[in-house]
Amino acid sequence: MLYRCYAKINLTLEILGRRDDGYHDLASLVHTISLADKLRIEHADDLLTRVEGLDIDPDTNLVARAAALLASTTGERRGAELSLVKRIPAAAGLGGGSSDAATTLVGLNALWNSHVSVADLTRLAADLGSDIPFFVRGGAAVMRGRGEQLEAVPPLGGQWFVILVPPHDVLDKTRWLYTALEASDFSSGETTEAAADVLRRRQALDVTHLVNGFERAARSVFPGLSATWAEAQRLAARPFFLSGAGPAVFALASDRADARRQAARLAQLGSAHAARTVKHARASLKFAAETSIGYS
Repeated sequence: MLYRCYAKINLTLEILGRRDDGYHDLASLVHTISLADKLRIEHADDLLTRVEGLDIDPDTNLVARAAALLASTTGERRGAELSLVKRIPAAAGLGGGSSDAATTLVGLNALWNSHVSVADLTRLAADLGSDIPFFVRGGAAVMRGRGEQLEAVPPLGGQWFVILVPPHDVLDKTRWLYTALEASDFSSGETTEAAADVLRRRQALDVTHLVNGFERAARSVFPGLSATWAEAQRLAARPFFLSGAGPAVFALASDRADARRQAARLAQLGSAHAARTVKHARASLKFAAETSIGYS
């Protein structure tokens, strides 16, 4: 079985405040997009994982961890060979590793006929990471809490974006970004709720709905990001917004031709991509046919 593991962008990301347990409460409107990794899952005697396009430490390989978690949870003794081709830039704020992990859970559930429900797969995903449950279904959703509380909203149909990922070498970037937060970076979540209401009414978003509470911190943590961000806005003649904890930034595009034209202009600044919204977490004809999740 061959899957496309779609990336996401955070159309909004608000940080509501620090919790007593040291984590932060978030409110974020997230959407899967067509930029994707590819994951092939085949029968094998043992659990084997291969990755092309990125050197991943076995201890942090979310595909291997997801496979081991499902096997131990279900008592599955059969193996599988998982071959991952990376196209989503890593550690960029686009959720590539999380999407790969969720797809591993879903794909192995189908391969092994484990009959684990979508709700239980979502709970298993939360054990791997707070944003992984979103990718079990994908589409559009409001994420709350640490990201594990999900409210599905109607997805956007065919909205195009241009995405720029500047090069960076910041290790453990998320920890540094949270450390750099100030009280002025916190907000109420009202912007996220307003943007979600636009989708509930099946209307189009505009730039007034887009926000990210990590913007100031990201500019301080990632060297050169502010200058690259400004140059991207100059070249594309439109505002750009941070996705997740960055450093990926994105802008709205009017259509595919516009997105591709802007991506070509921005290629000098980093890894540039044209992508559109997709209404589900992954693409697989076999998966869509064998589950009760309705995809369109």
